[in-house]
Amino acid sequence: MNYEVISAPPSIERNPVILHVPHSSTYIPIEYRDQLCLDYEGLNAELLAMTDWFTDDIFGHYSSCGATLFINRVSRLVMDPERFPDDIDEPMSSKGMGAIYTKTSQGGELRRDFSVIKRQSVMDKLYWPYSKAFHNLVTEQLNRFDKCIIIDGHSFASTALPYEDENLIRPDICFGYESTHEPTGLVDILEQFCRREGFVSAQNQPFAGSYVPSDYFQKDERVTSIMIEINRSLYMDETSGTKSAGYDQLKVLVGKLIELACSYQRV
Repeated sequence: MNYEVISAPPSIERNPVILHVPHSSTYIPIEYRDQLCLDYEGLNAELLAMTDWFTDDIFGHYSSCGATLFINRVSRLVMDPERFPDDIDEPMSSKGMGAIYTKTSQGGELRRDFSVIKRQSVMDKLYWPYSKAFHNLVTEQLNRFDKCIIIDGHSFASTALPYEDENLIRPDICFGYESTHEPTGLVDILEQFCRREGFVSAQNQPFAGSYVPSDYFQKDERVTSIMIEINRSLYMDETSGTKSAGYDQLKVLVGKLIELACSYQRV
């Protein structure tokens, strides 16, 4: 299975929150390795740049507050579940980073001579099952609570990668959302908390929006979504991919943000 769903323990009261961690994995299944034209060194460099390191751990231990975890267990270099399935609809496809990447973060080739048939095979085996499972989880939350909030857990490089806009600010924490699905008042609550804790935050910079399954996107306001993007310099050595001295403090901060979101949903 290329994803994992972890529910809150039976002893914990479940709430409408889904913690989504789509980009933490470095795992490339052997059947997809030959699709990537990078050598061993090049692939490791690309994984270092593009992986949201440790976000499965940073966001992934808060089922104790009643949230449900949904974690991608395959590298985004194989398939990115947060992109629109059709490259015509996906802005990042212009950079070779649609649902199936063909370019690296440096603009070089990631996949060469990648046919429509090969792309469709990856979509059928990985993208669509993931999308369906997430859609079903959101539907289950709506049926149970008549609302659902998605917390989309990410991280970003402290310095803009070549495909990114270097003119945008890169704060400690970025809160992203799309206007139709913004959880009213929650962003302000989270930003106020960050300021009290001495962290600099921004809204929709350097990344904007937050994941909503396509069948609900801009169609159902009961589904709200907020992206929490963490500056990697806060918790890791970006040249080695190892945790830094600030890791535990950052993990505590994110835990408190998630607890605030869960409390917000109980109101």
